[in-house]
Amino acid sequence: MTKKILIIRSSSMGDIVHALPVAYDIKKAYPDARIDWVVEESFRDIPTLSPFVDRCVFTAFRRWRKSLFSAKTRSEIGALRQALRQEKYDIVIDLQGLVRSAMVARWARSHSIGYSRDTIREPLASFMYDETRRMPESLTAVRRYRMMAADCLGYEIDDKKPRFGLKTVAPMPVQIEGAYAAFAVNTSRDDKLWPEDRWVEIGCRLINEGIKSVLFWGNEKERECVTRIASYIPNAMVLPKLNLAQCATVLQGAKAAFGVDTGLAHLGAALAVPSVGIIVSTPAAWIGLVSEGPCKTVGDKGVVPSVDDVWNAYKEVTA
Repeated sequence: MTKKILIIRSSSMGDIVHALPVAYDIKKAYPDARIDWVVEESFRDIPTLSPFVDRCVFTAFRRWRKSLFSAKTRSEIGALRQALRQEKYDIVIDLQGLVRSAMVARWARSHSIGYSRDTIREPLASFMYDETRRMPESLTAVRRYRMMAADCLGYEIDDKKPRFGLKTVAPMPVQIEGAYAAFAVNTSRDDKLWPEDRWVEIGCRLINEGIKSVLFWGNEKERECVTRIASYIPNAMVLPKLNLAQCATVLQGAKAAFGVDTGLAHLGAALAVPSVGIIVSTPAAWIGLVSEGPCKTVGDKGVVPSVDDVWNAYKEVTA
């Protein structure tokens, strides 16, 4: 039985969330296994939400590439390579499929497995593993990650019922009086945004039912957006800037979560909060919400959901 396992899924946030059922599956099959998880430092709080991940290993490729030849960068990369080699993993599974993640797999100097050349995001990476597995992206993210790990480690899964088992670890960062719904209105791409006036309408309908809206933000542009939306919703609350562990705690306490295609929306669903995913420009079949609790994804690529679509989905998941 494999005892010491290194899982690589370092970014982005939503993809890390979607990979976390792998940790539950492994510990269910092999309770004594140790699972280390490679994660980019900016998302370090996400794998720690899983009680089935024993240790996180941090990379900083987003920062390193800005000063690739500096002494500090070389020192950090060297320290990481040495630490990985010393662990002597029984197996390394790269769920990411990029050249940089395949490099990390090689740094561990352990038996590594990644996606085959015809099913990997960056085909060059497939030549860097000891073995490859054919796992088409059409499987959808959660199913693909779970099937990959199960195939590598030799256990069976119910691929239609993923379990996350996440637990929040940070104390509540702010005081929120009464019932509230969490709004994740921002995302990295403008074409994924839902119109602001529709967020306002949802917030106004919620306050009529005694539920206030709380809104997350991560940078100045996002803060301006949520402040603008909140100004039209009675009793709405713009949260202070929070780290991801604090965001998870706020999400956990929500009566419901609403979000566009963004990491926070997927995190809320993974925490089993009744969730509504709002899709505007990406295929819903690929990136819809996945949860142990009630969730519903509305909209699709080129199909912008109406306020009623979102409201009806909310009523359904909170019924």
